[in-house]
Amino acid sequence: MKDFVEKYGCQLRRMDALSYVAHRNIYNLQRGWVMDDSRPLNDPSTSPSGDANNLLCYCPDPERLCNLALKNHEDFRTAEPFPHIVFDGFFPAMILKKVIEEVPERHPAEWTVWGSGSSSPESSLGVKLGISSELGIGPITRNFMLQLNSKTFLLFLETLTGVKGLIGDPSFQGGGLHSTGRGGRLRVHADADRHPLGRPFCQMINMITFLNPDWLEPYGGALELWSRDGSQRIRSILPVFNRTIIFESGTNTFHGHPQPLNCPHNRHRLSLASYFYKINRPLDRNYVGFQPKVNWIRD
Repeated sequence: MKDFVEKYGCQLRRMDALSYVAHRNIYNLQRGWVMDDSRPLNDPSTSPSGDANNLLCYCPDPERLCNLALKNHEDFRTAEPFPHIVFDGFFPAMILKKVIEEVPERHPAEWTVWGSGSSSPESSLGVKLGISSELGIGPITRNFMLQLNSKTFLLFLETLTGVKGLIGDPSFQGGGLHSTGRGGRLRVHADADRHPLGRPFCQMINMITFLNPDWLEPYGGALELWSRDGSQRIRSILPVFNRTIIFESGTNTFHGHPQPLNCPHNRHRLSLASYFYKINRPLDRNYVGFQPKVNWIRD
């Protein structure tokens, strides 16, 4: 424990400070305030009478989440090919519609190229892009993502999954907004342990919320869940608007959307991804050890 404190103490204190600022900003957003230290205190836009009153904030309902978690706990744990659950209409539709409005254009300066995991060249028009930086997303999206790291939401995830001691990631490392266009895809894979502090933070739970109104099945892009040995697809989940999947992440929890999208050129497969961690995760049939790199299969 002493070695852990010496190695990570400074970084954790910095994260605590960032967390304090984030929660302060959430509180101000919920009161209808936007804090911008670059503006003078008498700037009308920093007062409740400014445009900040129009901001919508997601405030998790503890009672609703608790009931939902208890009702679906057994279904989550027994799902195949690995523990998961799919919810439709899980979040307020009005919030997610505003998140969509905040999605920036696919300019290279604003997005990071994640790609499909393929070793072959990919077209920039459809390749998977992402924004993990808090500075790259709008205020409603930022508030929404930070609330997914709140104590209320972590307790919901712990009750649903049965995993105690879950830790959020307010830096959204590898998560945040994801966008894939026509011809883009994502190879079947098992995720790396991607917490910004590395060991001993082990990725435990993934949550993906889809942001695709009027998405048709012929467009493709269904999230596929594969068997633990990677030999066959077990389930496909169409990425329709306000559909959320929560699933256990591990060294053999293979998933992806390996077929190229067939959506119109002006449409993109949009999603919000959040990852949750456990310190020194115990080994089990879904997790055989710390995985520093993505395990890609089936190119």
